[in-house]
Amino acid sequence: MIRPVYFESYEQGEIEEVPFDFPARFAIVKRYPLLFRAYRAERQKIRPFYGHPYTDRIVKPYCGTDREGFDFYSGNNLREPRNASEETLLSRMRNEGIADPALKTEADAETAFGMLRRPEDFEILHVRLAGTDDAYPAGWEFLGYDVGYTVLCTGAFSIVGDCLFLPTWHGCDDEGTLFSEDYGRLNENGLFSDWDDAYAYLVKYRNEDWSEMGQFSICEVRRKRADRNE
Repeated sequence: MIRPVYFESYEQGEIEEVPFDFPARFAIVKRYPLLFRAYRAERQKIRPFYGHPYTDRIVKPYCGTDREGFDFYSGNNLREPRNASEETLLSRMRNEGIADPALKTEADAETAFGMLRRPEDFEILHVRLAGTDDAYPAGWEFLGYDVGYTVLCTGAFSIVGDCLFLPTWHGCDDEGTLFSEDYGRLNENGLFSDWDDAYAYLVKYRNEDWSEMGQFSICEVRRKRADRNE
């Protein structure tokens, strides 16, 4: 049985389970093809391994949480609020600040999405901590398990996204072979279908001295069935 826990890891190779249950929430993230093309344009000489953009063709998409979200704080990619609901939501997210800004309901997510200057560049995800019994919206399909930090309204750092797809922070092993089996276990959405595979990947990752440390979680990621990263 999967239990809702965080995995604290501040020493290489050491992972401690901490009971925790953050509420299910929504996140607005940029569509992967846009990130892929931008990354590819900046880095033309990436060697061919994992899902890194070493060609102009996406071999396997990454549909997880580690994708650029909208800038709700400065409002650079948001239009001005047009009604009380939009003003209230934007004010709440800004007041929550870095601590825990979250889109707690589907209505919240739809309201925020409607304020985007270019909504076609983004999509809405539903995320809940694996092992919880929080309800998820009807008509939302399970994409897989992601592994990373706490999910906010604009997504979350993921050791799947950063290591195996679009290296931004620590990237991955120089040889590009350490996580070949783990990458092979990712499904068609670039996520793990099996919780045990996700946890095994976290353990392997944290055994590397270059890897990110902190509080990790394994989360279920969903999106509406009608929405696709085309």
